Amino acid sequence: MSGGIYVALSGAVAQTTQLDTTAVNIANANTDGYQRVRPVFREMLAQASAGPNGTGGGGALTVTSALDTTRGTLRSTGNPLDVALPDSSYLTVSTPRGDRFTRAGSLTTSTDGTLTTKSHAPIVGENGKPIKSDPKGGAVSISPSGEVFQAGAQIGRMKIVQFANPSAMTPEGGSILAASAATGAATPSKGALEVGAVEESNTSVIGAMSDMVNASRNFDAFQRAIDTFREADQKASTVSSDE
Repeated sequence: MSGGIYVALSGAVAQTTQLDTTAVNIANANTDGYQRVRPVFREMLAQASAGPNGTGGGGALTVTSALDTTRGTLRSTGNPLDVALPDSSYLTVSTPRGDRFTRAGSLTTSTDGTLTTKSHAPIVGENGKPIKSDPKGGAVSISPSGEVFQAGAQIGRMKIVQFANPSAMTPEGGSILAASAATGAATPSKGALEVGAVEESNTSVIGAMSDMVNASRNFDAFQRAIDTFREADQKASTVSSDE
């Protein structure tokens, strides 16, 4: 079998990954704090694709995915519980899977007074516990340095962290992210919050649609190449059997 068919197949698989990733980005174009994901490919000699004659082929293989950590557009809200984070900084939130991270800074208080994201993930304080207010204790506000106040008294401080390599974080749906060994350890953020504003998704719908069209065209091209190599192999097999 021609080694070229493996190259074409590898390219088709890469474009499928691109399509899947782009679809997720488009679905989260209106999700505050969402950071778009991009697949990372590399060109290499695929040893497993070596044919009977020992020839292989290079192929675009998916090796990982990476976050685009470019800051999204800020939208002013005037809400004292809305915060926009500094670059490469994340709020720590509590989930059933453990602590996770997000840049979705549109916050609220639940019926029991817990400070949460709009998706109901509790905000973790520097003491490692969710920040809770008194449901009947008055208005809650947040300072630029992350302190949480109720009726003028501080009730906690949000755990805001940064990573040496935030692009290696793993998306877990919407704007929720998990740290990994590749991100480095979480360290306290040094920047100030912008209170009364939220960061929108950094996905450009127009750009994502363009990516989808290009990936679809490339997939079709690789599919045609696969068909061409298959037909060539069939012809070569026929000629060989006739001799």
